[in-house]
Amino acid sequence: MTYTSRMKLLVDSDYLVGAFRIDDSHYVVAKDVLGKASAKGHALYVLSLVLQETATVLSHRTGMNAVVLFRERYEDLHMHIIRLDEALEGWSWQIFLNQKKKGTSFVDCANLATIQTYKLNGILSFDHFYPSSLRITSVKQ
Repeated sequence: MTYTSRMKLLVDSDYLVGAFRIDDSHYVVAKDVLGKASAKGHALYVLSLVLQETATVLSHRTGMNAVVLFRERYEDLHMHIIRLDEALEGWSWQIFLNQKKKGTSFVDCANLATIQTYKLNGILSFDHFYPSSLRITSVKQ
């Protein structure tokens, strides 16, 4: 889905990993969409869990130097960090426990709960777990 008006968008870890790893298959798209979303004035949100997940993935795939760089630079994206409170965690668990597919990610379910709770317009993610109506694939300038 493409949006041109100002939106409230959640950012998933695959976008962040893509934007911070030049050898990632999503690097070009993730950098482009994040850059355009920021330039267009879209409000970017991220779960603290997603930041932690991103750091873990970068550690596994690239090493701790990449994690340090990520930690130093993710603030440049001016994302609003959302922390799980008791209500959001409870809603995340409800969504998670209703899943039937093996290997479902709790963090993905927490992202869905966040979108619903904060009435966000969509998510920057390459993950097909999220309905296509929520996945933002491009941002026009």
